[in-house]
Amino acid sequence: MADDYAVQSARVVAAAKKMCPSCEVIFDSSAAPRWLRFRIEGGSVQLSKGFPHFHVTEVADWSDEKLRQIIEALTSGLVTQ
Repeated sequence: MADDYAVQSARVVAAAKKMCPSCEVIFDSSAAPRWLRFRIEGGSVQLSKGFPHFHVTEVADWSDEKLRQIIEALTSGLVTQ
């Protein structure tokens, strides 16, 4: 079940919250269950520069470190490790 949408979306939320406790991860549910499409917001500010699609299996293959690096890259360094 490692490539389960709920498991991987929870990993994304947990990683983002660890890096930025006040941040919120917004998922595009129309992409589920095969794709994770999300953005990261801090209050009323959208921190991520895109709304990328990642295949659930791709995210499942990422280490926690890689996931944090992706979040940092998506936010152009506004959210850091």
